[in-house]
This record gives sequence, C-alpha cells and structure tokens, in this order.
Amino acid sequence: MPTELKFKRKSKLEIDSLPIEDGVIYFSTDTSEIFMDNGEERLSYFGSKDQEESDRDKLEKYIESYYAMKRTGKVYQTKFYKFSTNPTSEGEKLLSNAGLVFEPSTDTAEGQDDYLNGQHPMFEWVNVNYIRDDDGTARPIAIEGMDNYATSGSVDVGTMQMSFYWKWDTSNVEYDLITVSDSPHTELGLQPWPECVKEDGTVLPWCIGSKYVSGIASDGLLRSQPGLKPERKQCYNNMITNYQLKGTGYWGAGTVRNLFQIVFNAIKGATKNSQTLYQGVVNWNFQYEASVQRSENETYFPVTNAQAANLVVGNYVSVGYGYNNNGTVNLDRGRDDIHAYADDVKILSIEALDDANMAVYLDIDTGFNTTPVTLTEELSSPIVMSSMHAWSGMTDSVLGRHDGSPVSNTNGKMSYRVQGREYAVGGYIVASDTVMEVQSDYGKKVYVAEKGTAHITSTTTIPTTYKIVGTVPASADGTGVDWWVGDIAVDMGTGVWYPSVEGSSSAQGYGDRCYGGGTSTSGFREYLQGGYLGGGSLAGSACLLCWGGFSSAYWYCLGCD
Repeated sequence: MPTELKFKRKSKLEIDSLPIEDGVIYFSTDTSEIFMDNGEERLSYFGSKDQEESDRDKLEKYIESYYAMKRTGKVYQTKFYKFSTNPTSEGEKLLSNAGLVFEPSTDTAEGQDDYLNGQHPMFEWVNVNYIRDDDGTARPIAIEGMDNYATSGSVDVGTMQMSFYWKWDTSNVEYDLITVSDSPHTELGLQPWPECVKEDGTVLPWCIGSKYVSGIASDGLLRSQPGLKPERKQCYNNMITNYQLKGTGYWGAGTVRNLFQIVFNAIKGATKNSQTLYQGVVNWNFQYEASVQRSENETYFPVTNAQAANLVVGNYVSVGYGYNNNGTVNLDRGRDDIHAYADDVKILSIEALDDANMAVYLDIDTGFNTTPVTLTEELSSPIVMSSMHAWSGMTDSVLGRHDGSPVSNTNGKMSYRVQGREYAVGGYIVASDTVMEVQSDYGKKVYVAEKGTAHITSTTTIPTTYKIVGTVPASADGTGVDWWVGDIAVDMGTGVWYPSVEGSSSAQGYGDRCYGGGTSTSGFREYLQGGYLGGGSLAGSACLLCWGGFSSAYWYCLGCD
C-alpha cells in the first residue's frame, strides 16, 4: 500500500489526496523544511527560514519534484461520435481509460471512482493558495495543511493537480477523440493544457484553477474563497476593472475554466452531457409571497406546505419586496428591494408553523415582518422570498476528493465540483477573455485574448488584437432562434470552446441550449456560460447565452478568478 504525504509538525496531518510510492514527504514548521525520506536518504527542498519569494521558489521545486516522481505516462482517451454520425451523448473509453469506472458522489454516498484508487495520479488534486504572474498564470504559494494556507483574507483558493497534456482530435469524419496524459507524448500530438503554459511557452509542472465562483472577500476584492456570496452583476466590461484591482495578471477566468470540466467529464464520465452526471443549480427558481402576514419581526419566512416541499435546507434565498414598474409590481432580482430583508442567505431549517404553513428559518441576525410595503397610494408589494445562487463552498462537503454534489446530483438544486473546481451555482459565468461579433447571417465570430494580452473593451480594436478561433453558427433554419447544442469545437491553444453543430434535444449530443441572440446582424456580445437558476435541461456545461452586450451586468451574471 502507498504511504501518505504527511506534514511533520506538533500534530501530524495526513493529506490523503497525495499518496506516494517510495517514501514520505514531510513539512517541518520548526525549520521551514520540506523533505522526502525514502528510507535511504533525506532529500531536502526547503532550507532554513528565508525570504518569502525564496520560500515560494523552493515550494515550487518541491512540487515539481513530487509530480515528476508521480508521472506514469498513461494515456486516457474517450471516443465520441460526431453528432451527424450518431447523436448519442455517450462515449467509449480507450487506452488507459478503458474499463475505469466513475460515479459521482455526494456528502453521504460514495460513488465508485477508479481514478482515485492510487493508480492514476494525474487525477489527484489538492487545495492551494495561489497568485498570478503578470501574464495571468497561476502559481502556488501554500498547500492545504501548511501553516500559511488560508481560506479567508487577501488570498485566492484554487485546486492543483499535476500539469497534463491533451488533444481534441476531430480529424476523423465519423468520430472525435479526446485524449489526456500526464506526459507529452509528442508522437500522439498532445499539447500542454493552456492553464499550464506561460506566455513565453514555459510548461509548468502544475495545473491550477480557481476553486470557487468569486465573491467579495474581507479585503473588498473578488476572491475565490469558500463561504462567500457570489458577486452578482458581473460583465465583460466591469470584470476588467474589478479583477485588475488585484494586480496586473488578474482579469478573471476565461473559457478554459469551463472547458476544463467538459474535458474531465468526457474522460471520466464518458459523456458530452454534463447533466447526465450532475445537474447543478438549475431547478431552483421561485418567488413565493409570504403565506402569513405578521407585524412582528422574526427570522423566518412563512410558506405554504406545498411550497415548503420545494425547498431544501442549506440552499439560499433572498427576502424583500417588489418595485413600482408603471403601475405594476415588478419582482426583478436585479433590484436591491427584492433583497431588502435578507440577501442571498442560507435556509437553516423548515418547521411547522400551523396546519397549512411552514416557517423557513434563515441565517440572519435581524428579523423582518411580512406586512406588505406601500409603493404608491394605489399599489403595494407583498413580501417575497426568492431563490438565489448557492454560496461558494457548497461542494466542500462532498466525500473525499470525489466529483459530485452535496445531497443529490440529480435534484437540480446543488452545485457540483469536477477535479475540485465548483460549477453551476445558479448563475451564468462570464468569460473574461472571450467575446463574440455578430455576423450578417446571425452567426457569431469568436475572439479570445491570448495569455498575456491585456483585455480591452474597444470593439474597433478587438478584431486586430484578439485571436479569432471560430464561429458560433446561427440556427440551422437561418432565423437566428435558439438551438440545441449537438457538438462543440475548441481551440487547443487558448482553451476556448464554442457550440459548432446544432443538435435536436436535451437528451442527445451535449444537450444544452445555445441562445442565439436573435436577428441582429452586427455588434459584439459577451460570453455567458452554463445557465442559471431556472435553466433546467437547457443549462449545462455547453450552454451559451449570446444576447448580452459587454456591459450587460444582470443579477444572474457571475465571474470566477
């Protein structure tokens, strides 16, 4: 049996996700030393206490040595038929991938996951703190279990695994091959994953991506941390400003973060359709009026018994009231009024109130009443509870290092994680580096800012500064309507993905919706990925909304670092 990575300190801490075959790696808080003891010699990677930057360099050398020791050269491949050949979502596992079983887990049920049986280290991951170089490349500064690792304050939390190589091969007329390996395999035409390559072409030994959707941390900046409310109203334009407050290399996550889950779902889950593995928060869309009016301030919201059956303890809601929209009450979640009493807070419990009603207790300190709010002499608004986004860290309760959702992978109310990264919290994720230009036939030309390229808002400069990677086609009938995604195309150098072939339903191909953007024949659009609270089967990893301009910052628009 492999021994485990241990950090040597007054109380030893085992990190089960980093098994090794030939020794034990220790971290000493007394000497700031990381070393491997293989039974014959002690190989030191940290010296005595040194300056911070020097310590980081030594940590990186340790990680590089560790991953070098773990690489196996195995090649994992999944074959998918092109939609035009066979519309099935299911693929066939080949090479080292053949016969490996993968089942998502929850916080109580552990699915079979052969990728975590100790024989496939490419799929092992850990939580880290990271910073970004000026070109945007992530660099580890602390590993979970070390004294300086943090989940709050002026830090970002990511997941780290060894760097890997990949290929998305569409050369065959009937099928595509998606391949990954922990080794270059130039004979197969593999390339390093975009997150592992610096602007100058240097291939790093690790792959790091943000773990969570961004929220406002204690330092007032957008951070990837657990326990944060997702920051709403992000857009292509304001993400440039918001993330640049953190430093030169910070722009927000691009499309590659979403392609990451598509690739690993393809390899491990052997499917194009993410919702066959986990739904995400896509069936959590309601606005309930208070079923009982009260003048007293309490920390619960009253709902009917029938409404209570749709609720889940641990999920998130807002409480407030509507506004006067030309004589009618509007309950737009983009207005502050709808969050006046409780803003995206957790449901703590649901208890009987009387024979017909239930009390939904919320994680708030100040109570509220449910007396309607007067908007005009003729118009008042009921007090309303609205479903909202899941906070970051919901998936931290999933067992071990498994992929999946807490409680249920199929109820449409829980976010999920893939290789430690959290997805589908109930809002679209705005790609920071990718935009679309509407064409005369209603198609959308796709541009991406390559690594190290400053993100810009000028629609006259983007076409000559960004890289053109392809075109999202218009609907097959040529009318500009929405369409099902049968297949996607990717740009291997940048990690951009985009819908490329029209499908037929949610049960075939990628099974997600491309919202075509109507019949505009010019203009630019931001890149909204994944779906929102009420997306249902239309949402998923290959869902793309092509309607919003660069400044379209709606309540359902979120971002990642």
